[in-house]
Amino acid sequence: MMGFHVDFRAVAGRFLLVTLSILSLHSSAPAQNRIRAAYSSISGIFTPVWIATDERLYQKNQIDADLVYIGGSSVAVSALIAGEIDFIYGGADPIVSGILGGADLTLAGFISNTTPISLYVVPGIARVEDLKGKTVAVTRLASSTAYMAKVCFAQYNMEAVKDVPLIQSGGYPESVAAMQAGRVQAAMLAPPATYRAEALGFKRIWNGAGVEYPSFVLATRRSFVRDSSDKAQRVFNSVAEGVHIFRTDKERAMRIMAKYTKVSDRKILENTYADNKEVHSPNMRPTASGVKTILDILAASNPKAEAAKPKQFIVVSL
Repeated sequence: MMGFHVDFRAVAGRFLLVTLSILSLHSSAPAQNRIRAAYSSISGIFTPVWIATDERLYQKNQIDADLVYIGGSSVAVSALIAGEIDFIYGGADPIVSGILGGADLTLAGFISNTTPISLYVVPGIARVEDLKGKTVAVTRLASSTAYMAKVCFAQYNMEAVKDVPLIQSGGYPESVAAMQAGRVQAAMLAPPATYRAEALGFKRIWNGAGVEYPSFVLATRRSFVRDSSDKAQRVFNSVAEGVHIFRTDKERAMRIMAKYTKVSDRKILENTYADNKEVHSPNMRPTASGVKTILDILAASNPKAEAAKPKQFIVVSL
């Protein structure tokens, strides 16, 4: 089974120049109040962090936040390790892999401890077992979608990559397009891309909603929490309020979701909101059991994962 090892330096070298040019646009606030953060995917589950930005929740907590999109958690993790950004909103698995490799990282909050990611297939495939030898699209090979593919196929005594090849598409719309073009026979998708897939005649045959998995986390450097605990707490509080607004103010949440996902169809927005309303954690506290689900998968290819203690990957002081 393929692990989540990523050559972070190599990936960072290709992408950080563009990222840093974006991050440098805002420079007027005092340095002690400024943070730089990145989100790694465009999906309805990310709406609370967009709410925190658009509703000026960071400013409410005396933080000046530069928020940018960096596609793929592995690229964002590279920037975090290099100190070019301070926080990542994305999947937990690349963070766990980075910590296993000795990186100065930690999981400071679980924005969601489950996921709406599901497996969609082209016509003619009825069961998960039918995908043996077929190709499945994931957004990135180090991503929540790749992790959920591993969980899914393990439930049917198959190994992702070995029994069911995975290819990275670059994003959810690209995964749908790959199915449409016949390049893959299935894809791991999340709302609102799931509704586009259904409209094209693709069918869901596996739902990851029941899997305990920190699919959406707040990650930073452990040294950042140690040296700037007050600032880390204010960032945590800003996102937590974004979660609260998402859960309690449907219209405001859908308006901001529409802006970032570029979806204008109200029915799709309502369905995406409904699919994500219960996946966010009200208190955002990271859990050892959530980390263990990732370590169990990584242990097949990384001996360090088997011996690791889940608590070493999280901070619960915020």
